[in-house]
Amino acid sequence: MIENPYTFLPQKSFTTTLTHYLMNERIPCFVVNHLAHVYFIAEIAKKTSFIIKKTQKNTPSLYLLSPQNAISYMGVRWWLSFIHQTSPILSQYVITDILDCYDHAGFAMAALRAGQKYILFDNTSAQFKNLQNRATSINVTIMDIKPNSFNLLDLNFKKNTLSK
Repeated sequence: MIENPYTFLPQKSFTTTLTHYLMNERIPCFVVNHLAHVYFIAEIAKKTSFIIKKTQKNTPSLYLLSPQNAISYMGVRWWLSFIHQTSPILSQYVITDILDCYDHAGFAMAALRAGQKYILFDNTSAQFKNLQNRATSINVTIMDIKPNSFNLLDLNFKKNTLSK
């Protein structure tokens, strides 16, 4: 595992809420958009037994979910690059990453072409059935219900710097 360059600035209510969430979820799902979030998950996993290590190759240990409508302002390439960077940090876990495409069918199709395997898409969109048919044909999962997730976007971090 790569050394964590960030320090978490704890808040009592946040840690209490996180503990409660982890106790009630079999497979945790975290909303992330920064490597500091991933390092935080790795630290939590080291210190607790809530996140299960690899047992079976295809059974996820945890889910990483992009922020709502992330496809429109982050893009699929950014998301795939971000997920690629998380691999060495969370290498002992089976990660399932989910890209939130909201109702942007064109962006969702671009994500399918780029290799994204799990997409969250609004089922009230007129393009939902077409997208679902295309995804099924290439063995991609289109989710229409957001999993119960813990939002890490409000975490406070500071970057550790080496002083001379």
